[in-house]
Amino acid sequence: MFSFVEKNKTAVQVVLGLVSLGLVVGVGLTGYSAMEDGESYLAKVGQTRITPRELAEAIGNRAIPNEMKPMVLEQLVKKRLLLEQAGLLHLKVSDDQIRDAIAAIPDFQENGKFSPKRYQDLLAAQQMTPLTFQQRVRDDLSSSHLLAGFSSGIQSTAVTEYMAKLLGEKREVAMLQISPAAFMSQVTVSDAEVKKYYDSHQAEFKSPEMARLEYLVFSQQELAKTVSVSPDDVQKYFDAHKVELTGEERKASHILITLAKDAKPEAKKAAQAKADAILLELKANPARFAELAKKESQDPGSATNGGDLGFFARGAMVKPFDEAAFKLKKGEISAVVASDFGLHIIRLDDVRSKTFAEVQPDVEQKLKLEKVSQSFQSQVEKFNDLVYQEANSLKPAAEAFKLLVKQSDWITRAAAKDELLNNEKLREAAFSDDVLKKKHNSEAIEVAPGTLVSVRVLEAKPAQAQKLEAVSAGIIAKLKQEKALKLAVDEGTKKLAELKKGGADTLTWPAPQAMLRMGQSAVPEAQVKDIFRVSADKFPAYAGAEVKGQGFALFKVVQATPAPAMDAGLRRQMSESMVQMYGQVELASYLQALKSQIKVDYKLKASNLE
Repeated sequence: MFSFVEKNKTAVQVVLGLVSLGLVVGVGLTGYSAMEDGESYLAKVGQTRITPRELAEAIGNRAIPNEMKPMVLEQLVKKRLLLEQAGLLHLKVSDDQIRDAIAAIPDFQENGKFSPKRYQDLLAAQQMTPLTFQQRVRDDLSSSHLLAGFSSGIQSTAVTEYMAKLLGEKREVAMLQISPAAFMSQVTVSDAEVKKYYDSHQAEFKSPEMARLEYLVFSQQELAKTVSVSPDDVQKYFDAHKVELTGEERKASHILITLAKDAKPEAKKAAQAKADAILLELKANPARFAELAKKESQDPGSATNGGDLGFFARGAMVKPFDEAAFKLKKGEISAVVASDFGLHIIRLDDVRSKTFAEVQPDVEQKLKLEKVSQSFQSQVEKFNDLVYQEANSLKPAAEAFKLLVKQSDWITRAAAKDELLNNEKLREAAFSDDVLKKKHNSEAIEVAPGTLVSVRVLEAKPAQAQKLEAVSAGIIAKLKQEKALKLAVDEGTKKLAELKKGGADTLTWPAPQAMLRMGQSAVPEAQVKDIFRVSADKFPAYAGAEVKGQGFALFKVVQATPAPAMDAGLRRQMSESMVQMYGQVELASYLQALKSQIKVDYKLKASNLE
């Protein structure tokens, strides 16, 4: 009810800068930081470059699947196209407009007014400066001038009605899958077929080049194990940071009398009188708190539980409630507390926090890391020099820095089971001539912030073709599946043709399910179209199609229910949705036209992003 995070959802999106063109992309990015150099960029729109760092920052520096990278890059290109065009058209945004726009964001406000502290805190939480955020707001406002024309328009009533009938029609459909599994016992594969497949698909059966490594991990974490901190230092740090370390939480109950912000004086007076009367009863008999909460509290979420709100940390509740709750002693009841939700009477039920013993290991580790970090860079240089100078062994570096030489499983140029070694630059180094053939140590490669790894090859296996005997079982399984799949598709095609001609329906169908033209994620779009394409003049009607790799899907349509009549509100929503849809189509065309006017240079194509 009083969740800070929920109240700030909009601000979080704005702070991330994902405001134009619907750029709220819930994915992240990997692999770009290694590509960053003075001239590196992913795309250039006009004279403006989109760098790997810009792309990473836009989506929070998190991990992203390779197939998503071109899409995210294209979204940034579109945004930049609009900004370039806004500049060419001299669409200016004044400082006053930016100031007003930021001040109007509710998440930056307290008690209905802009809060500089709240603004600074939210930006700091995202590691963003005010100037950076203001520039993003300026860009968004510039783009909005161009986007405004694509979100308005008038839609034909006839077209709206027609679309409503199409989208609102419901059909009752039974679905039957003809699976390859049912035909597996009917298929066989000869030795000649296996040999033919093996000979014509040699690339599939070639084991990759592999290497097994020994390696050293040099990191702040590892170095921290070699240093010590005194108990006095740990205690001193704990005493200075007790609140944040112990994570104090409080368990409270409350009685809420709701009161709107804009309530009239008489309503405020009545609510205050009621709260004061309840408080008097509680002062006379505190044991009645749960009883009165169930009877009088207007918070439906807690009233039935006697007002119990459970445990919460500082800052989780609205500010007046939070301040009052964290001033109370256990068992104490507050005075009447006013918040945006109304009037509260709060009882503190319990307090809990971590002990010194629970946080002591974390404090020790933090202090060790702080000690190490002061000299880490100079230590990195020494480590680099040592693995280079003593190129034939990792032992000298291990002994000098008190590190353990570890051994890996087999790795390939494409992957490693150990996540620490599954770094593209490190794998390239492992398979370089100097490391693979000359058996030298690799350079120290940073695989994560503050973590470097040097590797040395213990043994290697060249790429080689697997023998037929080793892969024949897999080939047989694959060919059987292909033959069974063909039989399933042939059978489904035959059955569908018979049913459409009026043949006897001897199939065992499951219970029909209601289906609409849109929102049927379990059924592919093409098959939904087939289902709604069959005539509603006579039922049952049949449709079907091959499902790639899975067999054949048959559909039996047993009933159609026309779309319900639209009321004024639904008609308005439908019209607005269609205007928005057509606006998106027009915007896509507009952006394509801009690409013919403003040069877009993709330096790293989709294939390079993988």
